[in-house]
Amino acid sequence: MNQQEELMDNILNTDLEIIETVRTLEQGNWTDESLKNQVTDLLKIHDDMITKLRSLQGDDHGCGCGHDHC
Repeated sequence: MNQQEELMDNILNTDLEIIETVRTLEQGNWTDESLKNQVTDLLKIHDDMITKLRSLQGDDHGCGCGHDHC
């Protein structure tokens, strides 16, 4: 697995963790501060990985689907 594939796999795993944490928060009526902080931390990790992935791809923001993902 190359570095880009590994980053994309990590991004997917982070996304799944964000979704699960948000679901848990929703079930608890959005009152758990530690879970809110966890979501904030996971979103930062996600954004950092996206930035790193884009830097590895250079200036090409396309994924081959025909859309511009700037």
